Amino acid sequence: MTDGSVVRVGGVDGAHVHSSHAGSLWLWLGSRWKLALASIAVVSALVAFWVTLRAGFLAYPAWLAFQKADFILGPIGVGLYWMNRRPANRLGLLMVVLGLFGIPYILESSSNPTLFSVGSLTEFPLWLTITIVTLAFPSGRLERLPEWLIITAVVGQITLVSVLFAFPPHVAGFTISTCHVLCPGQHPTPSADSAGAWLFHQRIIPVMGTVVALSTAGAIALRFATGTPPRRRALAIGAPIALLFMLVDAAYRGLFIFAPNGLAPSARPIQNVLQWADAATRSLVWYGFLFALIAAELFAGRVLRNVVRRSLEHPSLRELEGMLRGPLGDPGLRLGFWRPSTRDWVGSDGVGLAPPTPGQQLTEVAWDGRRGVAIVHDAQLAEDPELLQAAGAAALLAHENTELDGAWKSSLRELRESRDELADSRARLASAGERERRKLERNLHDGAQQQLVAAAINLTVAVQTEDEREQYQRIADARTEIDRALSELREIAHGIYPTALARSGLGLAFEWLAGRHRGNLIVTETAVGRFAPEIELAVYYCGLEAVQNASKHAGPDARISIRLYVEMDQLRLEVRDNGSGFDVARAGDGDGLQNMRDRITAIGGRVDVISKPGQGTLVAVSAPVRAASPDSTRPIESDTGPFEKVRTS
Repeated sequence: MTDGSVVRVGGVDGAHVHSSHAGSLWLWLGSRWKLALASIAVVSALVAFWVTLRAGFLAYPAWLAFQKADFILGPIGVGLYWMNRRPANRLGLLMVVLGLFGIPYILESSSNPTLFSVGSLTEFPLWLTITIVTLAFPSGRLERLPEWLIITAVVGQITLVSVLFAFPPHVAGFTISTCHVLCPGQHPTPSADSAGAWLFHQRIIPVMGTVVALSTAGAIALRFATGTPPRRRALAIGAPIALLFMLVDAAYRGLFIFAPNGLAPSARPIQNVLQWADAATRSLVWYGFLFALIAAELFAGRVLRNVVRRSLEHPSLRELEGMLRGPLGDPGLRLGFWRPSTRDWVGSDGVGLAPPTPGQQLTEVAWDGRRGVAIVHDAQLAEDPELLQAAGAAALLAHENTELDGAWKSSLRELRESRDELADSRARLASAGERERRKLERNLHDGAQQQLVAAAINLTVAVQTEDEREQYQRIADARTEIDRALSELREIAHGIYPTALARSGLGLAFEWLAGRHRGNLIVTETAVGRFAPEIELAVYYCGLEAVQNASKHAGPDARISIRLYVEMDQLRLEVRDNGSGFDVARAGDGDGLQNMRDRITAIGGRVDVISKPGQGTLVAVSAPVRAASPDSTRPIESDTGPFEKVRTS
């Protein structure tokens, strides 16, 4: 199984940057050495052009000046661009090394025999590096045994020539690097020893060079023929140019195999064409790699644009896979999204994402240091990371859109449910308020009002009569009626806002309530302060309703407890009983429980009922804490009588 990789989308992964200072230092050093390398390349190219242009012994000094400058600037410039766009790919570094070998190649333009020979020997590492770069495109590595054998053959040839001939006579290693008549240090009449060396260079080296060039061309063609669609797309631009160069180079070197003593005059035109074609196609190799990278970025951008446009239709995960398989050329592509609950990848079928099969690779696409999308794809698609990044970004965007759309619909549904529930709650509260108003009106009419009317009649009669005994009796009766009215009003007022609650708060109100139940109700904790009147009233009546329900349904011997406490920013009330309990799911909400919910919901709280058959019942009430204001509206005891009045700000 191929190892997985990670593609970062938007931002630097925190695992690779230990601190902000270390990350900044690394970026600063990276930019500094690249700038220094680019400066060295420019200066060296100018030196190469000037020195070569002044070398009068060369056959083509002007054209060779351009070529030697390009041997430095071209590979280093393209290599730096590759390193910037694909930092994990080694091809950029290989091209930079190729360009650096072009710097000592300047010495071949020197008239000093020793320096000239050193510069001529530089053609061998240049040739080796060009071959490595050609075979490593686009992955940046040698993948097959034939490719390593080709490189071994080139190294063997270079070693053999270097050992047998420390200073070999100059030959046309690079096609236009020829001299007019004699190169520096070359004898006009070779000796017997040098004649053997000359034959070696004129026959053996061309044979080896031709074999290497044809083998390299075959390796490129084999990679294209056996590659999957993603690899063929990655090879589409750079590989044909490299293949053309190798074929032209093989043809040019092959001319000298059967003409060790020089070409016939009839073959000179063919030599000239191949000579200049070889020089031109060699320089096009690294520019072909540059155009291949630019084309890959443009193609990735086009794929991203098309997929993003189609993702606006909110495709499913399976549909999104189908959308990406065509542009990426991978029919086996699969997508997975990170599931934090189980810490694994889930596929389009809703189960765990199957691991890659042989020939596949799993690439994680991360966003802002967080796992986002996993792409199981053809391993050769890794040679096109821009396309993988575009696919991952599109998948992330589509997935985020789907989640946001689902969250928006869910929020809208919850909002509508909350609105409907609030409307129902308000309607119930209004109805309950209207019932209470009518009840209060009826109680006042049938009770206190009648008694006050009777008192008024007695007082009127007392004023009109002249009998002192009757006046006294009438006044006494009126006083009795007034006392009864006062008692009736007090009872009604206590029902609106209990006196204990108004005077001392929830703690004493519940203790007063426990005293009325003669030991069946105990208060375990009430260490709380004062709160806003609407909160105290809602919590008190919820507790009262819970106690009444427990007394009614838990049985006469049931024990009931009240616990009142503050936790964080919530006022909590717990009413427990050890009765027979019930199934909450089947019982539903009665009028009492619904009234409790309406009261608590109105102040932003909630009511939970927890019960099981045989395990008693717990009514848990929570309400947000809001302290009582000194100016709050609160019933208090009057200083002038037993009535209750309202303090206003």
